[in-house]
Amino acid sequence: MMRLLFPLMMLACTDKSDTGDPIDSGPQWSVFADQVGDGMLLSAWSAGPTMLAVGGGLAGEGPGVRLTIQGETICAETLVDDRALWWIHGNSENDYYMVGDKGTILHSIDGVITREDVDTEATLYGVWVEADGQVFAVGGDISSDTGEIWTRIDGTWSLFAGGLEGVAFKVWQSWVVGNNMAWYLAGDTPDDMISRPPGERLLTVRGANNEDVWAVGGDASAVVLRWHEGAWEEIETQGLSQPLMGIWTAEDKDVWVSGMTGTQGYWNEHAYSWKIPDFPLSSEHFHAVWEHEEQMYFLGGNMMSSTGPWYGSILRFGEQTGTAQITDCASN
Repeated sequence: MMRLLFPLMMLACTDKSDTGDPIDSGPQWSVFADQVGDGMLLSAWSAGPTMLAVGGGLAGEGPGVRLTIQGETICAETLVDDRALWWIHGNSENDYYMVGDKGTILHSIDGVITREDVDTEATLYGVWVEADGQVFAVGGDISSDTGEIWTRIDGTWSLFAGGLEGVAFKVWQSWVVGNNMAWYLAGDTPDDMISRPPGERLLTVRGANNEDVWAVGGDASAVVLRWHEGAWEEIETQGLSQPLMGIWTAEDKDVWVSGMTGTQGYWNEHAYSWKIPDFPLSSEHFHAVWEHEEQMYFLGGNMMSSTGPWYGSILRFGEQTGTAQITDCASN
């Protein structure tokens, strides 16, 4: 039976103005939920009033969990017993994909989940659904530092590119980033992949458009790169320090990041600097960040635990500052 977990008492702190003075009202940084579910939270996505988050245990034995978040209520459930789920994306709230360990692919259509696993022992760390329905899933083998790209066309999955020099961690539109590499998918075959290696360990990529693309990562400290005007630019990371794992942006939107040891913040283009909380709200590690209903959610958990049990943590930036109510999805 899914255990019920209860939220941590809410902590909040104000943002600072460009002059360094506290902002006493408006959006705040806060702890939304702590020790949620049976796994580290690794990704979130929404295409309607409900936000979904996925994750799991990180020792290669699962489980794979999904959280359903509506307003201030979260329900947690296990979808896969023996494998973690690393990423989620879709075109509509009724049609989306979740990917994870050992080639795991779950396809949810109108609430019915179908397994579409591919023939690989690699972990699939990222998935992206194009507007035309084509799907890309990327991943690789950490031990050999090799990457793979899989694609689904007309209902069939096939290996698009294998044996890449570096694990492929994430895909966004035509961009794939990973360990010491970045690729741009300029066409329909592997021969059309244009290598743009930045020489950094990049974990996530997202852009406002294909001409303004951001990638984050790092080994011992934060790395932020921006593809702009045809070249990679290294962005100042003062105030972030810890390696980064999550990034979110969109057309005419700020750039938000998350990372190790409670790192969260957003890029102030005007000041050319990062806006961060006055003090860390958590010592947990945050793998993803997502905007939902004008709130920013930072998702993570106890990633550095070697044996578990794993759990999820969620920070939030927005007008609402209450903590979540946690339930078991089976009881709803």
